[in-house]
Amino acid sequence: MTDEQLLAKAFHAEKNGIMSEKNKYTALLISKYIPLIKAKANCFRNRCVEADDLISEGFLGLLSAIRSYNPEKGSFSALASVCISNKMKSAVTKGSDTFLKMSLDESAIEEISDGNPNTEDLIILKEQNNEMLKQVDELLSEREREVFYLYLSAYSYNQIAEKLNISPKSVDNAITRAKAKLRNCFKNTEL
Repeated sequence: MTDEQLLAKAFHAEKNGIMSEKNKYTALLISKYIPLIKAKANCFRNRCVEADDLISEGFLGLLSAIRSYNPEKGSFSALASVCISNKMKSAVTKGSDTFLKMSLDESAIEEISDGNPNTEDLIILKEQNNEMLKQVDELLSEREREVFYLYLSAYSYNQIAEKLNISPKSVDNAITRAKAKLRNCFKNTEL
């Protein structure tokens, strides 16, 4: 059965109060999209958001597509793909923003010898991280900063270009300049 047929049967079963039938067709539809969700999770995965979290977000996106599908507006597979991607992008963006602004630098945590940072250690790490972010903000131009933070948030060059209304080549140039500046400033940090 096609996705649209499964949805029609699930909707019909729900309308007639046969929830077991609705759940059966919904489960069949969801099982068809598991490989797509896993593949997209692998594409969006970064050090800020784990694959399992992205898979969960993908399922939420799929459920949203199932709830909002209107056959007059196009195919279900297109809607599902967009909803899944959007939920994952949102999770990655939130995770990256949190990561950029969070108070703890992972490399600094490893330097704490007992593995149990106390409040004083956490305050020091927060100050160090805030100082590093301040240096990044001062070092990069406004355009480089915009592009670089979107790049760190797992946006593609084309997505950044579209979001900032510039060419992909300008995105590439800004990232190259930002990396060079940061590499010179933070020689011990991998970029």
